[in-house]
Amino acid sequence: MAYVAIPAAMYFLGPSIGTYSTSLNLLFFYMTWSTMVLSFPPLKVEIVGTLAIRAVFFLLPSLLFLLFDSGLPSVMVNIKTQGEAALPTRSGGSRSGRKGGRPPWYFVIGLSLLNILLSVALQAGVEFLFTQVLHIRSALQVTTTLPMPWSIAKYVLRSLVLREILQYYIHRFILHPSSPTSISALHNTYFHSITAPYSFAAHYDHPLPYLLFRFLPTYLPSLLFRTHLITYLVTLAIITTEETLALSGYTNIPGIMLGGIARRQDVHSESRGRGNYSPWGLMDWVHGTSVGPDVMDDVGEEAEKHHVKERGGKALEDAKESGKDGMKALNGRRKGAKRS
Repeated sequence: MAYVAIPAAMYFLGPSIGTYSTSLNLLFFYMTWSTMVLSFPPLKVEIVGTLAIRAVFFLLPSLLFLLFDSGLPSVMVNIKTQGEAALPTRSGGSRSGRKGGRPPWYFVIGLSLLNILLSVALQAGVEFLFTQVLHIRSALQVTTTLPMPWSIAKYVLRSLVLREILQYYIHRFILHPSSPTSISALHNTYFHSITAPYSFAAHYDHPLPYLLFRFLPTYLPSLLFRTHLITYLVTLAIITTEETLALSGYTNIPGIMLGGIARRQDVHSESRGRGNYSPWGLMDWVHGTSVGPDVMDDVGEEAEKHHVKERGGKALEDAKESGKDGMKALNGRRKGAKRS
């Protein structure tokens, strides 16, 4: 699956690029995808594709961040939001070090990978139930027909919105209810034992709250819509990248939305779950559960940083001037026509 990543990216960018090389990449991707679908069982394609996305967008960057944090602590401590506490091999991701039951970094990595494998196994179980037990169509579409880029964008946006809603209500009312429960106790014992997050903490939790909070809101929308496997993998890649960067603990994360997501996640972890329950922050803004700057503050800050108002005002002034020049030219032509 990994060797089709570049042509796959070109496939999604194809309509906006429109070059000869892009057409070749599209053709290569289609041939590669068709060969895989026709050569291997659909379940194997789905599972290998899911594992490849997790490896490329979570495991590899998380290992790279861990290597930098461990090899260059004097440098990395300056770009960590919580400073030395966010260096996993030095403190375990806690302000108190490894005392008080805080997990060591290697245990966090092990449980994170176990949770990912468990979620993939559950995904495979759903497919097996649908196709082999119930003898109905597969949960996801695994066909040689490629979805169109607009269709992919539509389903991805819909899935992300549903994930935002699902994660908010699961996080707030099941994992952080007003009265503690056994599930919330597991979540607090595992995930919230790390108050200074680093990327591997994105998938560190007890398996039960992990499946409820991470796996279900990601997989369920694609299951409901029965999206194409490529669409699901694109959605999974976006979500995995977001989670990896949002819990990296770094101060400067690029992007209008992603930087705010990371800041709110850091506050959520440091405060042990006092607000900021949704990934984007939209549901927190609606329900008034944001802690610190909310999503609208982040958008306004980014807009001001990039001088959106000034640029918009300049564009408006340019449009007005162009309109005035056009009207002058039109009036001039009309006067000339009358004289003739």
